[in-house]
Amino acid sequence: MKTKGLIILAGLTIVALATTSAVLRTNPSRIVSDRRGEVVFPELASAGGDISLIDIQDGDRSIAIERKDNGFVAAGSNYPVKIEPLRDLVATLANLRFEEAKTADPARYSDLGLGEPGSKGEAGKLVTIKKPNGAVLASVLVGNRDASVGGPQGGTYAKLFDAAQSYLLRGEVKMASMKADWFDSNLAKVDREAIAKIELLGGGRDAITLVSTEAGKELELTNVPEAREVDPSNLSRVISLIESLDFQDVRKATQTKSEQPRKLSAQTRQGLRLELTLIGEVGDSWFTIAASSTNESAAAQAKEIAAKVEGREFRLPGYQGDLFGWSMNEVTIERKSAG
Repeated sequence: MKTKGLIILAGLTIVALATTSAVLRTNPSRIVSDRRGEVVFPELASAGGDISLIDIQDGDRSIAIERKDNGFVAAGSNYPVKIEPLRDLVATLANLRFEEAKTADPARYSDLGLGEPGSKGEAGKLVTIKKPNGAVLASVLVGNRDASVGGPQGGTYAKLFDAAQSYLLRGEVKMASMKADWFDSNLAKVDREAIAKIELLGGGRDAITLVSTEAGKELELTNVPEAREVDPSNLSRVISLIESLDFQDVRKATQTKSEQPRKLSAQTRQGLRLELTLIGEVGDSWFTIAASSTNESAAAQAKEIAAKVEGREFRLPGYQGDLFGWSMNEVTIERKSAG
């Protein structure tokens, strides 16, 4: 991330502060007992440039984001995080205002979407933002939206810090809906016509090999069993994995290894080679990814991909990870009789 992105992040909170101040001037100068109209996180609105950590607890979408050099990265994996969702989160948090006090009864939290993060039912999302010295700029459990509050943004049910009191806040907290949305989650794009070979091997399952013998010729499945023919739909799914290699989650490389891992390798006509190795069970969809080149024309692309994947493991979408459990039966169908 460039320094310009950090300036935008800090600047947006200043804009949010100005917007909030304008709204507050329309309210009585004395804050009423339920704090209506008061800025929820006044320090955050002027300290965007001091943010060192954003921690979001949201079940399997939880993520910790740290400042590193002139950008932000996911903690552990050090994978770069996009500035846009960070900017939206900080600016909308800085713009929250108290509307009215709600329940302090834990038995009723789930009615407002304020259950413990990751719990069953109506769970909230816990957002904590800190300075480099560990001081908390904001900590809020974000619950359900509420349309009864006027204005285009409506309201949000929330609970602050570890306090029992919950509130209806004026404003909306914008957060990435999927974990992958925090990242530029595409690792590689390859034109289908450029793919010369794809192999799915190992793991105690059938080998699946697709080959295109010359430019302009479709990839074809080799060694199709007698009495069966190619299933074009499932074959296309295998090819699509290489056409656009996208991930849903990323973590630091572990020591977990399978004795006979299932691997997919792909080779392009230009010499780019990609290799995906399954970690653990097929349903978990975690992989190591490697990129290399067999000639100079693909060297730059291979180097760019290698820089993204080195020392990391990636979780692919489940519909793609499932391909590693396929055998020849999944890419072929029973041949129709001539009659």
